[in-house]
Amino acid sequence: MKLNRFAVIVVAGVVLAGCAAGPQQQAAGPAGCKPLGGGGGNSDTTNAVIGGVAGGVLGGVIGSSVSKNSRVGARNGILLGALAGALVGSQYNKMIGMSEQDDGSVKLNIPGSVMFRSGSAEISPAFAGTLDSVANTIKEYCGVTGTVIGHTDSTGTPDGNRKLSLERARSVSNYLMSRGVDGARLQQFGRGQDEPIAPNNTDQGRAQNRRVEIFIRPPAS
Repeated sequence: MKLNRFAVIVVAGVVLAGCAAGPQQQAAGPAGCKPLGGGGGNSDTTNAVIGGVAGGVLGGVIGSSVSKNSRVGARNGILLGALAGALVGSQYNKMIGMSEQDDGSVKLNIPGSVMFRSGSAEISPAFAGTLDSVANTIKEYCGVTGTVIGHTDSTGTPDGNRKLSLERARSVSNYLMSRGVDGARLQQFGRGQDEPIAPNNTDQGRAQNRRVEIFIRPPAS
């Protein structure tokens, strides 16, 4: 018998909470942030389990695949789980792609159409709650940083597209800062039309290329 959506979320939450609990309380870091595994908190094994739960259970709930590979482990198991859990509550969860990268970061791939009106860099009020969840995750764990990269399709001029993509990346970064994320923990870049992920000769391809990517990285050490 298949679990319904609510049941899966509840089960995932219980498992994550159980994995995070342990005989020792994690010591709070600067400004009350939590260490991302290790040092007096979760063990490497526990963190890996949390990452596995996020990929196997929460990944099915959010609709966009969390990458299933063996790299999920101590360094970013909790981070992956926290982001997956945050996106569960978003009305856009089926539209947001989430994947682990080779450097241990987690990439959120967000269609530009859900964040911005055509030709605008103003964040849609409807998407603000999702960015609130991302901001809370970055703030929650010590040393976690974010890189926001804007992309466009090939419609228009290359210079105009680079400008719009940078304005959108800055808009996202500014919003995250307005929710308490330290600006020193954020970077933003505009790639314009230079890094397509699909052909620009179809409506579907252009829609895929109009996107914002947010790379959430665990601390270097």
